[in-house]
Amino acid sequence: MKKIVLLALCSLFTCCGRAQMHAYSTNFTFSEADFADTIHIEVVDGQIMIPAVVGGITRRFCFDTGSGQGTVYAQDGAIPYKEVGNVVSRDAAGHQDTTKVAVLPDFRLGHLEVKGYVASVFKQQVSRKYDAIIGFDFINKGLCCKIDLRRKIMILTDRRNLFDDETGYTVGYKLHWWVPYILVSPFKRHWDEVLFDTGSRQLFTMNKQSFDKHAYKSKQVNEQVEQRVRGHVSIGNMGTEQDDEVAFLKLERLRWDNFSFTNVRAITTQGASRVGADILKYGTITIDGFRRKIIFAPYDGRDSVEVNNKSYTIAYVPWQEKVAVGLVVPGSNEYKAGLRQGDILLEVDGKPLKSFIDFQRFPFVIGHSYELLVRTKEGKTKKVTITR
Repeated sequence: MKKIVLLALCSLFTCCGRAQMHAYSTNFTFSEADFADTIHIEVVDGQIMIPAVVGGITRRFCFDTGSGQGTVYAQDGAIPYKEVGNVVSRDAAGHQDTTKVAVLPDFRLGHLEVKGYVASVFKQQVSRKYDAIIGFDFINKGLCCKIDLRRKIMILTDRRNLFDDETGYTVGYKLHWWVPYILVSPFKRHWDEVLFDTGSRQLFTMNKQSFDKHAYKSKQVNEQVEQRVRGHVSIGNMGTEQDDEVAFLKLERLRWDNFSFTNVRAITTQGASRVGADILKYGTITIDGFRRKIIFAPYDGRDSVEVNNKSYTIAYVPWQEKVAVGLVVPGSNEYKAGLRQGDILLEVDGKPLKSFIDFQRFPFVIGHSYELLVRTKEGKTKKVTITR
């Protein structure tokens, strides 16, 4: 295997029930009104990071439009919080459960002080490069923002008309579970409702059930399937998605309004279809929280761009506190080396893997070979040599 590809589709959106102790709200407050602030951002592992000052210390907050409200991790300890009740939450892998809700300490983004911000509290499933999540409740509060990765800035404002002259390709959005859903066209004459999710790294992933409906109706949909493999790849805040068939797609074009992304590779998952943060490689995004619309403005001013992204051949997922092979493509180097879907990784070069986070933090070096001790689904152990 030439490389290990670690897939972690870790976006969250939150769904709240009336009977819970805490209901969804945007009762947090800002220190300013009639403001427009330019905030420096960075991209880490394909996700948008905003520096937030908490208690005099600068922390990384991930801006995740696929999350209905904030998120903080119980065992992390980087950000103190006060629990205020419970909420029914739903994660990227389709799991739903009651989780703790907490109020974060006051924090500052740019010149803006935020007080009383509420976040769901989760156990950390995977290693992350951020301390907390800011969700789409920031926009629902009555804000607009423009994200420009080339300039590494986010313009955040409560001025309704600041972006009135913004040009580009505009789609409206509807709120489901307080997060934005838009219509895109993955196949000619086919439209799909997708989550606009900056917490997801991939340009496009498609819900398997939605894909099956499109494929049933049209031969041209099936012609854009490169292969089908059994497994699971998506990781949510409550665990990994259920095992199912995963379709590997090569879309002729993905249409956003009248803009086309061509030669797009994507996969199907059990979670919602979604357009992710990768779109920001190709243009700016402006989110208008007042008029509920999103504007994509390509950097080069053209009406299409060739993506031609690479697919992957293996996905590792957390499974019962261990590291599992969630999916491996037959014929790949990993498959030829002996790895199979469902294998549990016990050791790397004799070093035990006690958790999925241990695996993520292992100091793999590109070009080096490693010996894995693996337990199969049948309970047998074997050694497999892979090359990073």
